[in-house]
Amino acid sequence: MTPSYRPDGVLTDGHYGGITTIDGKTITDGNVYDNYRYHYDGDVTLSMPNKPDFEPPVNPPVTPGTGTVTPLPEQPTNPSSNTPENTTETTGHKTVWDGERDRGGDRPEDKRVVTLPFFKVLEDKTTHRYGTYDVAKRTTEVKIEPSAQVLPEPNQPATQYRELTTELTTDKGTGEFTLKYNGSRFTILPDDDAAMKLIVVGDETKNRALFEKALHVAFTQMGLEVADLDGVYIHFGKD
Repeated sequence: MTPSYRPDGVLTDGHYGGITTIDGKTITDGNVYDNYRYHYDGDVTLSMPNKPDFEPPVNPPVTPGTGTVTPLPEQPTNPSSNTPENTTETTGHKTVWDGERDRGGDRPEDKRVVTLPFFKVLEDKTTHRYGTYDVAKRTTEVKIEPSAQVLPEPNQPATQYRELTTELTTDKGTGEFTLKYNGSRFTILPDDDAAMKLIVVGDETKNRALFEKALHVAFTQMGLEVADLDGVYIHFGKD
């Protein structure tokens, strides 16, 4: 975004308008560009305070010293298999950590895991819980596994809007879906009959395969990370 340096006659002195461009294309409020709808307001304020002259501080010379190094105690080579390693974030009821729960295998560095509640929304707009799952983000795929935790439905307010229309494919077929994110909830909606059929057929397995495909798109094409999500929803009808 660049300021427009010509006062428009409406803003007060010292305030100027702004021009927002993406790839050279001017974007106005409400425009859709590359699956994002842009909303902004406000103006650019220029402040030109007078700074007094000052003398930079003189740092004293560093005096060489001596010291000793005490090595840390060795870490256990086989930590508990049920303890998340390298915990990086805990916010409310959600914990994110690097790696995946150790089930006897290695912990590749390209994984991040979050525990989230999953829900289905029927055509009558009633919400039903699928369960709580560990969501493992990997480089080429997303995997979800049942968690021992029971997390509540998120109640965080919407803070942004992202939307993407895409095809999703499972072993049951292919359909067109709209994926939405509001700053807290990630929502999957069917756009055609084939998508609706995939959701109905997948309900028997709590639509885990479809959730995995949709979340992989969210992380690779919508700019989301596992820590951005508070809950995941799938609709049995168009919004």
